[in-house]
Parts: sequence; structure tokens; C-alpha cells
Amino acid sequence: MAGIWAKYNQVLAEKPLMTKTMTSFTGFVLGDLVAQSPDLQKGKAWDSWRTAKLALFGLALHGPIGHYWYGFLDRTVMTAAPTSAAAVASKTAIDQILWAPIFTSIFFGSMKLLDGKQDEIPDEIREKLWPTMKVNWTVWPLAHVINFRFIPSSQRILYINVIQVGYNAFLSTMQASKKEEPKGLASALE
Repeated sequence: MAGIWAKYNQVLAEKPLMTKTMTSFTGFVLGDLVAQSPDLQKGKAWDSWRTAKLALFGLALHGPIGHYWYGFLDRTVMTAAPTSAAAVASKTAIDQILWAPIFTSIFFGSMKLLDGKQDEIPDEIREKLWPTMKVNWTVWPLAHVINFRFIPSSQRILYINVIQVGYNAFLSTMQASKKEEPKGLASALE
């Protein structure tokens, strides 16, 4: 395991964008597989297109945007004391008030666009943004307090994707749902 960790860190240092992008790709694929596993156990067919959409989102959007977004926060928010309580609270607030609703809207819009249903994007976002944000705010504020206080900047995307496997399972379930309001992260994993 130490060898894998050392190799990951070597590749991360040499090619940070590519490594973070592949990390997000993996996190989104695993999240969707977790989301679909109860259906697979019930004998339902694996929805490979659903997995492919989430994989593409992690690869093309989440990884690259996350690399630049978290780098931006680290370069611009209280750089003299980047892990102070004020810096951590500021970064978490900016991330959750500004980025989280944008990210969530981009996610739902991208899923509809990939399905060729761009005319449904506004309704999809209007229907699912608020219920998704309520679940988001039960997971990410605490996760980001830990992230911005203890996780080195270069490791943020890995840390986020470890947490995000469960959250991606929720997102996968939410985007595949038809006019349902989630009861929380646990209900998405049932």
C-alpha cells in the first residue's frame, strides 16, 4: 500500500491536473456503482450509460474544475494564515454558498445534455437543486472544514473524492430519479 501511495504522490507532483482528473473519474464511477448495486442485487440490469455519464462528468468537469477551484481558494483566501479558523470558515462558506449550487446545477444540466434532453435542463435544475442542496449541506460543510484545515492542497481532490463516493451515489440516484425529493444521503444508498 505504501508503494501505491508513493506512486500516486509522484504522479500527482508530476502531472497534478491529470491525476486529479483521473481521481474524480474514479470517484464518480465508484459512486454510481454504489448507487446501482442495490438494483443489481435485485436482478436489474446495470445502466452502463448512467455510469458513463457520471464518469465523463468526473473526467471532463469535476476533476479539472476542482483542481482550479480549490487552487484558487488556496491562493486567494487568507493566504497569510491558510489553515486558521477564519480561513477555513471563509473557504467553506465560499465553497458552499457559491460553488455548491453552481456545481450541482452544472451536474444536473450535464446529465440532461448528455441524454440529449437540453430542453429539460431548466426544469431539472428547478426541481432537483434545492432538495440536493439540503443533502449537500449535511455532508460538505464538515467535510470541508476538515479539508481546508488538515488536508494539503495537493491532496484535496483525492480527499473530496473519497468522501464523494457516497455523495456521488446520492447524486447518481437523484439524477436518475423522477420527481422525487430525497430524504437524505442514507435513503439514496438503500
